[in-house]
Amino acid sequence: MAKGLVWFRTDLRLDDNPALNAALNKCQEVLAIYIFSHSQWDAHNESNIKHEFLINNLIVLKESLEKLGIPLIAINTESYKTLPIDLSSFSSEQKIDHAFWNNEFGLNEINRDLASVEALKKKNIESSSFDDQVVYEPGFLKTGQGKPFSVFTPFKRRWIENFEMNFLDIEEPLELKKSSPIRSDISALKFVKNNSVNIDLWPAGEDAARDRLENFLQLKVKSYSESRNSPIIDGTSRISPYLALGILSPKRCILEGLKLNNFEFTSGNKGICKWIDEIVWREFYRNIMHSFPKVSKNLPFQDYTASIQWRHSKEELKAFYAGKTGFPIVDAGIRQMLSEGWMHNRLRMIVAMFFTKNMLHDWRLGEKFFMQHLIDGDFSSNNGGWQWSSSTGTDSAPYFRIFNPITQSQNFDPSGEFIKKFIPELKDIPIAQIHQPKDDLFLSADYPSPILDLKESRIRAIQAFKDAREESGI
Repeated sequence: MAKGLVWFRTDLRLDDNPALNAALNKCQEVLAIYIFSHSQWDAHNESNIKHEFLINNLIVLKESLEKLGIPLIAINTESYKTLPIDLSSFSSEQKIDHAFWNNEFGLNEINRDLASVEALKKKNIESSSFDDQVVYEPGFLKTGQGKPFSVFTPFKRRWIENFEMNFLDIEEPLELKKSSPIRSDISALKFVKNNSVNIDLWPAGEDAARDRLENFLQLKVKSYSESRNSPIIDGTSRISPYLALGILSPKRCILEGLKLNNFEFTSGNKGICKWIDEIVWREFYRNIMHSFPKVSKNLPFQDYTASIQWRHSKEELKAFYAGKTGFPIVDAGIRQMLSEGWMHNRLRMIVAMFFTKNMLHDWRLGEKFFMQHLIDGDFSSNNGGWQWSSSTGTDSAPYFRIFNPITQSQNFDPSGEFIKKFIPELKDIPIAQIHQPKDDLFLSADYPSPILDLKESRIRAIQAFKDAREESGI
């Protein structure tokens, strides 16, 4: 009687879980495991709020698996290097015949999995892995020259050209297996209470994720292309934390969106098309991470930008991290992240470009800051977004494109309502003045003066990029 082990990672769900499905189809008895490494979590700059969200979702997953007769066991390991040994030892002790998991695409994760295959093989245990975060195997889609895509638009075009409607089979109900005599135990994961974010904003479990998705698709998606850039309008899906931990699959999102749009990608409702675009961006960034391992090594995608002379001001960094730069839309975005564990996507671009262009600080510091505070911290998307904003990445903004935070504020928060929500010290400032930072404008000791001059900082950034290009012979 074959005994299978499902190794859960960033796929904390039953729905559209190919590793779980394969285990249930091939094995009479199935166990599940989650392996946690505090040191690796810290090394990847994962946030406390994401840790709390992880544990809450593992509790729900445990209960769901138990209904299928599958116990969930959580264990700790020292690092990704020790994990393969701990996994193979556990599997051997439990007399596992076959281990199943869904792939992750970072360089550390790939090396960890290769080592795990070898460690299991030494114990005569088979292993199988699957792609659940992408529609196509990373690296499958190529340019006409046979190279990996580095620009989103042609990637998306090829993605659609190859798309088949049978790309997922996720409607079949999971069958109850022979109940294992082993009891679930996830107590090895020590609960870490975050001190700043209200976790009630993010209910745990697949049902909560599907409810949020269905609410968005029924009530908001058709106006998404118009409302998605306004931070005060609750016009986005807010499902990114569920995607980041795999509580909801991107394939499920695509399928449900297509159902509402007559299975069209480029015609029909603009809001649905634009929202599906955002899901495909996630796959694009995973392909970048797979095809260009340097982005997993803390290196810029655009090689010449490695020689940019970034500034480093402790005082400016302190002001930025606290949401006290003196630029209201920037500070409001940062304070939203500090209080909700999430930041509106338009604000992520504004904040990142302000940090890397106006402040001229290294994008890697900003990338780390986001990961340390976001509940939806996702390496490939976060890295891709920061490198896009800093003009160091693939398909990035031209180096001379620098958002003006005042104009952005006027365009996307015209009433100043979002600013006043997250910067209460500005609640009495007139709308006509709230976007424009001036030393004597706010008449409030509680809100700081601007930390820099926009015009001068823009000139400085453009010169820094020009110098780097000249040094590289571009």
